[in-house]
Amino acid sequence: MTISRMSSRTWTRVAGGVAVLVAGSITWGASSSAAQGAAVKGATRSAATAGRAAPADSDAVTRAWLAAESRSTLQRLHDLRREYLARSDWADLGDRCNPGALRVFLRDTTPEQRDSLQRLVERMEQVVVARGVGSDLGTPALRSLLRTIVGWEAGIDRPRWDEDGTLSPRMAVAAGLTGEVPDPRSVGCLPSPVLADTVTFVVPGFRDMEFPKAPSPRVKAYFGPQGQQRARDEFFAATGSRSPESDLSYIVVAPIVHWQDFALVGVDRPKDRGGVDIRSGSNGGAVYLMRRVGAEWRLLSVVRSWGS
Repeated sequence: MTISRMSSRTWTRVAGGVAVLVAGSITWGASSSAAQGAAVKGATRSAATAGRAAPADSDAVTRAWLAAESRSTLQRLHDLRREYLARSDWADLGDRCNPGALRVFLRDTTPEQRDSLQRLVERMEQVVVARGVGSDLGTPALRSLLRTIVGWEAGIDRPRWDEDGTLSPRMAVAAGLTGEVPDPRSVGCLPSPVLADTVTFVVPGFRDMEFPKAPSPRVKAYFGPQGQQRARDEFFAATGSRSPESDLSYIVVAPIVHWQDFALVGVDRPKDRGGVDIRSGSNGGAVYLMRRVGAEWRLLSVVRSWGS
């Protein structure tokens, strides 16, 4: 995968059906394929033929066109997913300390092959962004997605990988170094050195969420557009004003964009010194491409990630 850093990740839609990543490094435009064009033309001809037998209904023509375009785009997205899975393998991480599984691409060894793989992932990303930007987050499916990401980032539980042909998909690796590590002095395991007693989340796109029921770690969350500022203010009042060298470490889950059974989730892990020195440090971040299978959200790809 390509590792890069983005200073801000806010997706939006502008005129002409083009989706852009504001203040980021990538701009996307909605694309089309020959198959998509054929499907759309076919739907338009069918609607026009029906119109000769009855008064023209422009709304019906538009709905038919949009439905055909949506089906064609969804089929293209599934084709890209199948191509991506066909190129993948699994790294052998052993079974000590529950490392989980890591999807790798052992056959893509040359720069050209790795670039091709990254373009494949980004085409899936572009489809979801172009189609899903501005989508409603207040649905049970999206609340379930948020719970999946929060549990994973907090080190409480993990999603399974999205894969075909198996009844027992592999468990993903721990996010953000939250997993156990081998004890060098024995055959046992040690808790992650970065896992805190309380994990703080900022979720701008939601008003509340389903909290994990695990007794540890404790999950604390701030919601809405002002959630990040409230987290800083509370930390400064409780800790930063007395200990200005202390760090407020938290996890921002945003943006979230979904379309059909696919979703993109951005995760950033900033550190603010004293609660007032904004982004004085970082614990990295990632963009996850997820797919819903039944009631379960599974990890299809880590689109990109960045370190501290």
